[in-house]
Amino acid sequence: MKLISKKLGIAGFVLAAVFAVSAVRINAQTVFVACTWDTSSIFKDKAGKEKFERRLYVSPVMAMTKEAFLAVDREGDRIEGLCGDYLDKTVMKAAADRGERLDPGGTLRVRRSLELSGEDIGSKNMYKFATKEDIQKLIDADVKEMIDAGRFIMYFNWDTTGKDEAKDLANEQKRTLPSAAPKSTGKP
Repeated sequence: MKLISKKLGIAGFVLAAVFAVSAVRINAQTVFVACTWDTSSIFKDKAGKEKFERRLYVSPVMAMTKEAFLAVDREGDRIEGLCGDYLDKTVMKAAADRGERLDPGGTLRVRRSLELSGEDIGSKNMYKFATKEDIQKLIDADVKEMIDAGRFIMYFNWDTTGKDEAKDLANEQKRTLPSAAPKSTGKP
């Protein structure tokens, strides 16, 4: 910056500082992600009678840097695999421990606030970013649609770093079976 200020004076220095801050802001943009999983469960009720129900598991909206997101999703759609792995290690394991059989297929969806803008690869405007509120609206619409379809809504924690996996598994193991009528089981 000293070299720039000598050549351009104070005004040039201020202008260079503004551009430097803008460049940092572009590189540190936030990506918001949330995961949903539409599946079914077969379990035995307290009387020992086998029951079937449809469920929608919903994660909270999480924030990560663009760079962290691209590192995870470097091969395209890897973020879905990350959510699926986390569900296997927490929700599916806890359900199996309770004697439930969750359909391992189902429909997994990750809502993300980052998409290609359609501009040339490598351009500074290569990506479009949605807001956290935009992603939350999409999740809320998914939840409403599934409640209207008679699904039980089950909230689960998804930690993209995996650091909270043991804690999230313990929380899932404490979960009780849903009641007789579809409803939201509350956010974690």
